Amino acid sequence: VVATLQSFGKASLALDYAQSTGSEQIKSLETSLGVRLFDRRNRRITLTPSGEMLLHYAQKMMNIEEEAHSEITNQKESHGSLSIRIPETVSTYYLPRILKAFRKRFPKVSLNFAQCAFHSLQQELASGIIDLAFLLADESFVVPNAKTETLLKLPLVVVAHKEHPLASRESVDLQDFIDEPILLPSEDCSYRVALERMITGEDADPAVILNFNSIEAIKRCVADGIGVTLSTEIAVRDAIQSGRLCVLPWVGERVEANLQMIWHRSKWISPILQAFMETVRSCVSASDAA
Repeated sequence: VVATLQSFGKASLALDYAQSTGSEQIKSLETSLGVRLFDRRNRRITLTPSGEMLLHYAQKMMNIEEEAHSEITNQKESHGSLSIRIPETVSTYYLPRILKAFRKRFPKVSLNFAQCAFHSLQQELASGIIDLAFLLADESFVVPNAKTETLLKLPLVVVAHKEHPLASRESVDLQDFIDEPILLPSEDCSYRVALERMITGEDADPAVILNFNSIEAIKRCVADGIGVTLSTEIAVRDAIQSGRLCVLPWVGERVEANLQMIWHRSKWISPILQAFMETVRSCVSASDAA
């Protein structure tokens, strides 16, 4: 409550505490943990990084308590929350169908989605900060102490503006990109690994790679004639159909991205999490068939 209201006084009033009681509780917690949880400057109260982390755990503990009470007492509507890491491609093209189906069954469950971050995924899954993760990953990618289920293989394509000089070629390989900017998403997980594997295999050395935090931004830049991109086919399908982009006649190895669902090996799979995972399996399979 202090973090929400940014005030010890307002929090004490909201909780019907004496202000000194609330302050002493926070002080005791900071002493126990050996860290500062709040910065107190110019009468403003803000969370420190340690406070932000603790707040997240506190919220999860409260949600688990609510979920447990809901399950044990057989309430008609389940409560709780899930924290999920998900890449932009999956959230854009698969998540709407998943959410629509899941929320019909569990309208009271809170869902928190964040971009995928595979470099910290092992720690987040182990600590419980994240319940579930999805990655677009190379076949060789492994998360230690985690279970991985491949849901789908998504083909990758090399695309450019329809009037790009390479668009008129009968074939294109990595050597054609030596002086060509390659635009890649920094957070969508698999593309750099796939590209680096191809570069190593063919001893090629593209001049420059431009990293973006948005697939839509990449599509717009490539449509304006700025370089080429390696992308999942589903992410550029609309731009190809509208004629804004075209698929280059790639003659290198065929590359795919594995859509993986990942959870910690020792994690208890709650009924809500199990239901979400089953919903994902069903919706992704239906999308693939369509």
